[in-house]
Amino acid sequence: MTPNRPDTVYGTMAVIGIGQIGASFALAARRAGVVDRVIGVARKQTTRDEALGVGAADECTADVVEALGDADIVYVSVPVGAMRGVFEQIAPHLPAGCLVTDAGSTKAEVCRWAAQLLPETVSFIGGHPMAGTEKHGPAAASAELFDGTTYLLCPGRAAQPVTTRLESAIRRIGAAPLVVDPDQHDTILAYSSHLPHLVAVALSVAIARSGIEGIVRFSAGGLRDTTRIAAADVDMWRDIFAANSEAVLAATRAMREVTEEFIEAIETGDVQRVESLLETGRRFREKLYASPVGVDSSEGEAQDSD
Repeated sequence: MTPNRPDTVYGTMAVIGIGQIGASFALAARRAGVVDRVIGVARKQTTRDEALGVGAADECTADVVEALGDADIVYVSVPVGAMRGVFEQIAPHLPAGCLVTDAGSTKAEVCRWAAQLLPETVSFIGGHPMAGTEKHGPAAASAELFDGTTYLLCPGRAAQPVTTRLESAIRRIGAAPLVVDPDQHDTILAYSSHLPHLVAVALSVAIARSGIEGIVRFSAGGLRDTTRIAAADVDMWRDIFAANSEAVLAATRAMREVTEEFIEAIETGDVQRVESLLETGRRFREKLYASPVGVDSSEGEAQDSD
């Protein structure tokens, strides 16, 4: 579909999985004049009603094929584990020349599926916005969610004009596009996102198993800050750990080594070793966000299951 306005990047966008991330991308795209029309796809009627209610879509449907129609861009924002099935479902019905992009939190496997399953008449660019919260659903969506964040892209075999067009749209919604190799993406994200989530969950489970009652009354901001992301969607994170298992295991083993260093030092009363580890961590954290990098530090992940 040809855009109605000269400054519009895409005419019609179909958003498959119009939860927090999908709805936020739609709201941001509408705010920036990137698209003329948005069709949302969700299984649940309540999700479709919410998406319409917050203004993320012009219309919504449970029928994926119906939504594709004359789409110029198809934005797939479902859990990684559901991505292959969505590609299989939409492949025979995609309009020639359209762009398919995703918002999955792992990229190597998703990009392989796209190369295997999507027709050569369309383009695919893997995507991962570094934005989100532990909440989900269109009611948690915001047109400002991507402001000042990095948006990772894996163009693969997509032609440069197609990539440039998407990069332009991403800049207009307030994010900074960054091209990255899919395998590199998964290795880095294992440390920057997946391990932090695992640690937050492990801490929550450890406290739950301790049997301590009323622990919030004995805590300041540290407990709240370090466990916040453990409240994120379980199905989504199960799929992330499965899809990126090798890199997640490597990162988790590295974390275990440091934890074991702490255990040994505390057991033996080696206060100098404890101090050294604390100091190493302190210095790293001080440098970590010392310079503006344009990245939102929240660790909510970019898929929707509703």
